[in-house]
Amino acid sequence: MAGAASNEADKVWDVVIVGSGFAGALIAHELGKAKKEVLILEAGAPIPTNINDYMTRFYAAAAKVPESPYTPEIFDNNGLVDPATINAGRPTVLTLGPTGAKFGDWTNAKQAYLVQTGPTPFTSTYDRIAGGTGHWLGTSLRFVPNDFKMKSAYGQFTDWPIGYDDLEHWYGEAEAELGVSADKADQEYLGIKISRNYPMQRIPPSLVDQYVDRSLNAKPLTEAETGFLGAGKLETIPVRSLPAARNSEPYRNRRACAGNTNCIPICPIQAKYDPTVSLNDAMATGFVKMMHRTVASDIVVGENGRVSQIKYIRYQHDRGPRSDAKPGAVKAKVFVIAANAIETARLLLMSRDKTGIANSSGMVGQHLMDHPSYVS
Repeated sequence: MAGAASNEADKVWDVVIVGSGFAGALIAHELGKAKKEVLILEAGAPIPTNINDYMTRFYAAAAKVPESPYTPEIFDNNGLVDPATINAGRPTVLTLGPTGAKFGDWTNAKQAYLVQTGPTPFTSTYDRIAGGTGHWLGTSLRFVPNDFKMKSAYGQFTDWPIGYDDLEHWYGEAEAELGVSADKADQEYLGIKISRNYPMQRIPPSLVDQYVDRSLNAKPLTEAETGFLGAGKLETIPVRSLPAARNSEPYRNRRACAGNTNCIPICPIQAKYDPTVSLNDAMATGFVKMMHRTVASDIVVGENGRVSQIKYIRYQHDRGPRSDAKPGAVKAKVFVIAANAIETARLLLMSRDKTGIANSSGMVGQHLMDHPSYVS
């Protein structure tokens, strides 16, 4: 993925996208197919032509955490890399240790990238390669209809201004792009209606899935048990496969899942979707370009109240003299900020002389919500 040429410094792009993760990659691909001139600003290093270096780093890593295959390196000769020495830093789960610990102290700025003041650390991480979303599990659930009307259905939170039916078509489009394996009849529950089949048949139930299914449904359910579940009389408790963006069969030049049990942090045969798939397709349109090691630093608002340009700092290396960094700016008709829940809020808040952009509600950067889950 070649960087933008220097003679294009004054170019006005149709769209500039900050971040090349799921949102940035999918948007860039759609715009590229529509022949819009698109520039992506990505803080991370270029994507290699193959994943051999990633796999070598992962196999050799002393701690095989989600960030271990990717650059910048987590360790150096002194232990955990000091985040201040990395030009585009990132968090790691290795810094979830207790306050005062010699290794992994989440309150120690020499070890932890995120500066946090709460009682407990935020436990999710992200990388600076293709938006940092290569190490996801691949789970691709749809919202159920009542998720969009929490206030009217349950008397709490608020209702969305749109409903499930407004998104149903786009769920299908996204599932086709990602390559989701699932069974349509299996997933039509709690009001979910699916207008077209999933791209691939579901991943076969694992031995654990089969054991749980047999155990739950070994005998008829009592009224007390179904009452506890908050449902009417049930004959069985269904055990469904999760829709997964990994191949149950060959799909779009990707191999079928071979059961390597290594979806996180990296699939060794690339049977699971990650944003590099859409990025490569976007670049192949000839209308999408990318600038790597380019950290957006300021969103500039013009006199008309619209964003006129984005300033950036472009580094030569992941680590190295910051004196080598080159500042610049890009102009576009439309800007898309798709830089992760944390980095997007950070960029918005550090813009407009640090008063913030798109923050009339004062909610930017507030109420960050993780999605903890149990994986057996």
